[in-house]
This record gives sequence, C-alpha cells and structure tokens, in this order.
Amino acid sequence: MSPIVIVSPKFTKAVSWVVDVTAITLFPFIISHDEMSDDVLRHETIHILQQKELFVVFFYMLYGWDYLKGLFKFRDKKMAYYRIRFEQEAYAHMFNENYLDNRKPYNWRRYKV
Repeated sequence: MSPIVIVSPKFTKAVSWVVDVTAITLFPFIISHDEMSDDVLRHETIHILQQKELFVVFFYMLYGWDYLKGLFKFRDKKMAYYRIRFEQEAYAHMFNENYLDNRKPYNWRRYKV
C-alpha cells in the first residue's frame, strides 16, 4: 500500500507547536507543507511502516511516551522530538534509497530515547 500524500501548508503550520513540521504522517496519509523530496517522502513512509507494525494506535501511544520521556530526560522539546525512537530510525535512513525495500520489521526497536 502506498501512502496517500496531501499538500496542505495550513495544516502543517497548525501542528507546528513542538517543532517546525514540513510533513506529518497520520496513517494512511502523509500531509506536507509543499511537494516533498524523495528523502522526506522516504522518511514519512518509514513512519507509515512503523504505524502499520503497531496497529496505528500503539504507535501514537509509544510516540507520545518517547516524547515525554525525552522531555523529562533532556528538558528540551526539540531534543525530545529527535530522540523519539521512530524519528531516529526515519532520520537515520531517509537518505538510503534501498531502505524501504530492505527494512527489517520493527527496526525502530534498535533505538533508545
């Protein structure tokens, strides 16, 4: 299944209260501020796979838990965001053109807040 991509600058601006959002994945949609590069699309598609693995709702629960844990640990919103295990996987592999084809399921488990 390919993600459904929507371009909506107003939506991404409205959800940019933690960090500036250029794109956000809300299964099965990827909503972006403008047209995405292949790298950003790959980053967001990694989130689609993560969300499928965790039946969407558990992804959001763990995402929120990681953010709160990072916020408590680092006392910095931006650092807390970048330390979320799902973001770590997506940022680490967004420039790897073959990653989506070769990604092992639950690979996000390798990362720690």
